[in-house]
Parts: sequence; structure tokens; C-alpha cells
Amino acid sequence: MKVKVKLFASFRELIGTGIVILNKSQELTVLDVIKEISKQYNPNFEKEILKNSKELKPYVKILVNGRSIEFLNGLNTKLKNEDTVAIFPPVGGGSQRNYLQNST
Repeated sequence: MKVKVKLFASFRELIGTGIVILNKSQELTVLDVIKEISKQYNPNFEKEILKNSKELKPYVKILVNGRSIEFLNGLNTKLKNEDTVAIFPPVGGGSQRNYLQNST
């Protein structure tokens, strides 16, 4: 099974690359992918994504072939050969207060 993982922003910096290709003989879930990347690249990766061993941190977004895992089977979503997983860290922005001050 071959799975392509795209990492964005701080996750890309943590791993040192924006794309990871995993080739495994067994079936993988999204959770397996997170653990495998942590094992191969940086043990802190899992800590940055997971609240505990089975729960995603708030605001971390994971898509499988463009669909949020929230609408699939969460971290237990089973992957198929040639699937693409995209992992996005929390995104921050300016405060509403600054926006209102700058727009007047």
C-alpha cells in the first residue's frame, strides 16, 4: 500500500519536508500514518497532532482525498492504495479588534 501525506506550515517544518510517501504491506489508518511519521521523522509530530493516543487536537485538520476525517471515520479512517492525506495545523489570524481599527 502506498499513501502520500502532505504536510503544511509548522508540521512541514517539524518534519523537514512537505511530502511523505509511506509504502507499507499492511492496511493503514490515519492514526497509523501519524504514528509512522512520528517514528520515521520526529517523535514530537504525534505530540503536536494528538491530544491523547486516540484524539486529535482541536483545530488540527486532516483530509483524505479532500474529505475531512470528521465526516469519515476520524483517526480510524482506513486508507486505500494511492490515497492522499493532507494534515493542516491550527491556523491563526489577526484579531477582530485590529481589523476594526485598521478599517476605519
